[in-house]
Amino acid sequence: MKSDKIRTGIIGANTTNWASKSHIPALKLIPEFELTAISTTKLSTAQEAAEKFGVKHAFDNEFDLVNCTDVDLVVIAVKVPYHYKLVKAAIEAGKMIYCEWPLGNGTEEAQELAEMAVAKGLCTFTGLQALSLPETVYLKTVIADGLLGEVLSSSIIGSGGGWAAVRTEGDLYLLDPANGATMMEIPFGHTLAACVDILGDYKTISATLARRRKEVTLLTTGEKVPQLSNDQIALSGILEGGAVANIHYRSGMSAGTNFLWEINGTKGDIVITGGLGHYQLTSVKLQYAASGSKLQTLEIPAEFLAEGITVPEQPVYGLYYAYRAILDDIKNNTNIVPNFNDGVRVHKILDNITKSAAEGKTISCN
Repeated sequence: MKSDKIRTGIIGANTTNWASKSHIPALKLIPEFELTAISTTKLSTAQEAAEKFGVKHAFDNEFDLVNCTDVDLVVIAVKVPYHYKLVKAAIEAGKMIYCEWPLGNGTEEAQELAEMAVAKGLCTFTGLQALSLPETVYLKTVIADGLLGEVLSSSIIGSGGGWAAVRTEGDLYLLDPANGATMMEIPFGHTLAACVDILGDYKTISATLARRRKEVTLLTTGEKVPQLSNDQIALSGILEGGAVANIHYRSGMSAGTNFLWEINGTKGDIVITGGLGHYQLTSVKLQYAASGSKLQTLEIPAEFLAEGITVPEQPVYGLYYAYRAILDDIKNNTNIVPNFNDGVRVHKILDNITKSAAEGKTISCN
């Protein structure tokens, strides 16, 4: 870097989209980052966003952004089918890169991007922001320290929210597995990544996948559109430490439970609840009970939280802590935030789930 700031350029930020509602507000809360460039597919929208957010450079293509001398970190915040092209451009420019999850449209793309980045010795980050949440970091710490004793089981049930209806035509790509952004990759994938980060990898996997909704409603017009992706995911397996770990995700919302995660051990239980199965971007409540006791709120100690600042609610909350962790990795030359190779690892777990379901048998993850 050529300045004291981490000069950041975002590919895919206009005035109203996901990046403008999450990435930009999060970055603005951390003075060590400076948002210096924005690119979209139209110069007019890039200029509009640059003016709104006080950004120096506006581009209508990724090549100008990744080669801009005022950019140290390139953030890829676009739809999954474009990740490969844009990440590759940033790699060729030799920049640090944050790419939203999924890293690639499938494991093959992700693996290739990871290998290219390693070959150039680049600092990379995969947008599995659930791993940087204070809730995740704290749970990982106290469970490793023995709060639950030996972990016996983990059970998650979650509602995907989408894949039961589609808000706009721009969301139709989520319904086609060819685009790599289905319920499996997004809410399920983010939550799965947090689960294995806290409790350890799967040793064996047995999975069932089903497409129960064959078509859904496009809310802008009321018309029925094809729903081509699996909207029921049931995973059961044994973790490396011996615990049984089950996850069931379903599309839409439930009148009952929309996110519940129980972790049971020989000394007690932890219960995590939220309003949506996107653990990475929904507010959650933690509770704990020692064996034989009643559940009580499990407060996150101050050392796991930001000091001297009130962080807005999700989705800014999750991205803020992700960027805080990225800052620490860059300053300390550490690797706490998932890098591209870590992203590939999660891609491969999803591949094993698909394989198990297709073959109708339990498979080993070794």
